[in-house]
Amino acid sequence: MPLPGWPGADLSATREALEEWATDPNPEDLPSEQFAHGAVELALLDMEAQQSGRSQAEMLSKGGPVADAVELNALVADAEDAVVAVGDGYDTAKLKVGASDIEVDVVAVAAVREAIGERCHLRLDANGAWTVDQALAALSRLEQFDIEYVEEPVAGIEALTQVAEQSPIPVAVDDSLGSADAEVPESIPVVVVKPMVLGGPRTAYAAACRWIDQGRRVIVTNYLDSAIGQHAALGVAAALPGPPQVHGAITPALFDCDVADLPTIAVGRCPLPARSPAVADEGR
Repeated sequence: MPLPGWPGADLSATREALEEWATDPNPEDLPSEQFAHGAVELALLDMEAQQSGRSQAEMLSKGGPVADAVELNALVADAEDAVVAVGDGYDTAKLKVGASDIEVDVVAVAAVREAIGERCHLRLDANGAWTVDQALAALSRLEQFDIEYVEEPVAGIEALTQVAEQSPIPVAVDDSLGSADAEVPESIPVVVVKPMVLGGPRTAYAAACRWIDQGRRVIVTNYLDSAIGQHAALGVAAALPGPPQVHGAITPALFDCDVADLPTIAVGRCPLPARSPAVADEGR
């Protein structure tokens, strides 16, 4: 998952960390580089799950309840996408904002809200595009559309805190987390977790449980992960304690082919496989 442009991502550094660890593989001493750490942590979890005949989610929960399916939001680009998503059974849609003038965003959000109706939930994601002042002005305009929450209206924990303390719409932290050890201010009620960015499923699950204990809602998603990473995200989501959440988008439709069996999504839900996903021959 060390994609170019992602904060801290460096494919050569990840490769070097994996090669170094492989010379003396110690399950108690994983690579310090975050993406290599995530890869090895997931591989070890998957190996233990296969050996025990259990799912990754069951391994994470350690005997706790595990969901048999994970409800997901649909990632929509416009009202036309939103109509299709509702027809496919999604009850929650997520729309990107912040890339255009606020007037364009208002029109787009209004159109999506009309398309999905009052019953469905609508989430926004600005990817840190606004300044604090711009965010507060934009969110005051967008409040009328009954927004569940907005992800990353600004970039950085400090700026997010400023916005969250004044915003009429709940704020979610995502990329600004930085690490699984991050402390999330009380004013930010939603934490979006990408397991393979935070260091792997076990690291992400432990952090997510901590944030839930602190009263936060945790939404699990992925960022262009392969099928292996997508299944890991689903396992973390299925194992989380507390009330079930509608989790973030899983992205099998973005790939023509993959290294393992892709998750299947039906009626806005993704069933959890009873075992680890089968790896394609060319991906072994």
